[in-house]
Amino acid sequence: MYALIGRARIKPGHEEETKVMARERGPDLVRGLSGNAAYWARPAQGEGELVQHSLWLFGSEADARTAEATFNSLREMPDAPAEFVSAGVCEVISAM
Repeated sequence: MYALIGRARIKPGHEEETKVMARERGPDLVRGLSGNAAYWARPAQGEGELVQHSLWLFGSEADARTAEATFNSLREMPDAPAEFVSAGVCEVISAM
């Protein structure tokens, strides 16, 4: 199993918009790949910059790399409500 772990900085004033986007459009980003789970998380409370974390799980490294390319496309969207911070593919070495 492989995971894509991504981080995006939410632009001020777009907190609710990006929350809705993750719920309504997020699953479509990984649908059709061998993924069996996708999660989007952000700090429950806090002030200052808001960084949203994504954890997408895949059955193959190839599908995780495909998803990585999708996540990296945030770099090319200057008008997006979030800015790319990082994305990386990891091998899942243990699970509960």
